[in-house]
Parts: sequence; C-alpha cells; structure tokens
Amino acid sequence: MPPSALPPALASSARRNPQNPELTPERLEQFERSLPHPLPADFREVLVQYNGALLGVCATGLRDALEQEVRIDDLLGLHDKGWTQLEYGDENIPPDVLVFTHQRGSINRFGLQLADRPDTPRGTVWFFDSNAETETEDLFVARACAASFGAFLAQLSPLPDDPVAPAPEHEDPEDPWSHPEALEKVPADTPTPEKPLVLAGHGYAIGGARLDIYVSTWLPDLEAREYRYQPERATVMYSLEIHVDESSNQDGQPAPYASNIPVAAANGGRHPTLAEWSTLTVGPEGCWDAWYGNDAPSLDGNQLTVLERSGADLKVRWEASYSQYGRDFAFVFEGPVRFEGIRFDVKDPSDIDRVLASAFGGSHRPEEWTCNVGERKDRGAQAPEDGRYVFPVTLVPGAGV
Repeated sequence: MPPSALPPALASSARRNPQNPELTPERLEQFERSLPHPLPADFREVLVQYNGALLGVCATGLRDALEQEVRIDDLLGLHDKGWTQLEYGDENIPPDVLVFTHQRGSINRFGLQLADRPDTPRGTVWFFDSNAETETEDLFVARACAASFGAFLAQLSPLPDDPVAPAPEHEDPEDPWSHPEALEKVPADTPTPEKPLVLAGHGYAIGGARLDIYVSTWLPDLEAREYRYQPERATVMYSLEIHVDESSNQDGQPAPYASNIPVAAANGGRHPTLAEWSTLTVGPEGCWDAWYGNDAPSLDGNQLTVLERSGADLKVRWEASYSQYGRDFAFVFEGPVRFEGIRFDVKDPSDIDRVLASAFGGSHRPEEWTCNVGERKDRGAQAPEDGRYVFPVTLVPGAGV
C-alpha cells in the first residue's frame, strides 16, 4: 500500500469509506471536466487515494456561531450513491468552491476555493456557518480557516470515539429504524394528475418539473492545468428536477433531482433530435447522479420514459428506488415536465454554430429550435480570465415542432 496522503495523526486510523467505489482515472477526468478550475494538487492526491475517507471524530480548532466546537468525521468522495458525495454547484455556496466535508451534526460545510481571488489564493479552505448572523438572505456566512487543504488537515486533532448510547428499555413502535415498513403505504397510490409523485406508496402534489440541457464550453486543458474556452470540444449534460413544495430546499425533504442523465448512451451513442424526444427511454442501465433531495438518499435503478411531447411540454414516467432506515422504497413520477431547452455561454455569438456542431454532431437540427442570445454579462472576478464576459445562449423548441 502506498504511503498515506494524510498527515500521520490522521492516517493511523483513517480508512476509505466502504460505500465509495475505487476512483477510476476516467471518472476523475469526467469530474474535473465539469469544474471551471482544476483541483489543487494536495486535495487531488487525497481524493485519488481514498475517494472519501472515514477519519473518526476530529476537532478542527474552530467554534461556530453557537460557540460549539466544530468537529468533522469524514471527507466526501466522488461517486453516485449515498450521502457522502463531493458537492459542487450548490446555490448557497460560491461557484468557485467545492464542498469536501460537513460539520458533524450540522448542515455547516467546509469548502475548497478552486480559483484565485483578489484577496485569497486558490486552495483556501472556507467554513460556511449557517448559525452566524447576517444582514443578507444568504444561508451561510463564510470565513477562511486554512491557507490550503493540506494546512486544514494538519490542524485536525483526532478525538476519542463517542460512547455508545444504551439501548432503550422499551421499543418505540413508531421508530422508523425498528419498523421501516410502517413508512410504506400498501397498496401504493397510483400517480394521478393531481398527485403525480409517489414515494413509498404515498402520492404527492408537486409545484413543477423541468428538464434542462446544459452545454459546457469551458473545459480543462490538462497540459496547461487550467480551464479554457474550447467551443470545438463542447460537452452536454442532461438534468431533470422536480420541485415538490416550499419545503423542497430543506435537508431530507423530497426534491428529486437527476443530473448527468445518460441520454446519448441510451440513444445508440448519439444525442437525440427534438423529434426523437417524443418516444425516448433512458435506463435503467447507465450511470446516473440522482437524489431524493438535498442531504437525502440517492435514487438507484433509474429509468426515464417519455410518454408524449408537444412543443416544450413533455409527459414522462421516472421510476427508481431509494433506501431509508435499512429498507428499499419505490419512487415513481408520472406527469408533465417543462422542457427548458439548451443553454450555454459563448464569448462571441459567431461561435454558436461551432458549439452546437461539436456538442451534438449530426444530431442537431437547427430548424427544430429557436435561438435566443442574451446581453453580454460579467461572470465576476472568480471566472477564468478569458471567460469573464460571455453571451448566454438559449435554444427552445420552435413553434409547431
């Protein structure tokens, strides 16, 4: 076994999370392509060796806004199942930050800054505190806590294991760990227009559902170790999101979401035309990144079937399963989905045809779409130098198509 990439104080008790698969070079490359900036070397080394590590309980040397000692017990990994996946793209976290662990017993997070900023260098570690007072609507208040990922690991102090709580004298019949079957409705509800989402047999109304196609034009240049604008190498990602109700943004609540849907693989290795979306089936084979909600179980065995399409309106059936309290439950959605179209950014509108040709090849049919180009926008100082100013492009299904 190679020497541990962790400091000796952590390496002696750390082990790879058995939930996480071995990290293949192909999966790592795919992940890095999805990021706007390369991973810092010290973080990448630990990720490659462990792909999510169980550290045991460690003190970080910090206190949160409630004056509680901040502890962690693991490092997140790169995979499709479970609650221990690296987090990137959360609306409550800056776009140049990768979340790599959580405060134990809290939604507070630690994140790694992937790009240089005017006041902090690439590699800075931030603590995102949801308990700190703020005059804005931001969920977290961030403060820098280490100059690098390696420095953050060095300041961790392993603590003795927590004592095991004694078993209760009387079993609670409503305890889901003891009686998970009580959560399931038998016979199960059937999806209806009023309640198209069925979880563990219970029907739910929803606020809406949307399907997005996002094309990435900023990709990693492995030789230069930076992200560059490469319209001739554009990549495509399909995602589906269901908004249930106002509680959907809360941890553990239903907010089904799937990204990296393997649409092209299910269509013979090529991207479908708009007309082919009317009868498309994706899964159950293929690697999905699908979740019941935020900080909630993964969705496994996913299959998406398009039942009908009219313009930008789809009717789909999404079937999967998820595990809670040691038991598998059925997930079914059958209802309307709004097709939001194809979105991407270009440095110049003259690049649009080149992006579409590289992303979709011969599968793109310009006559099926209406192309809208937005005003030039500033992505901020954290964006790559050659990608700060861009034009947003959206393609929506054409009238009568």
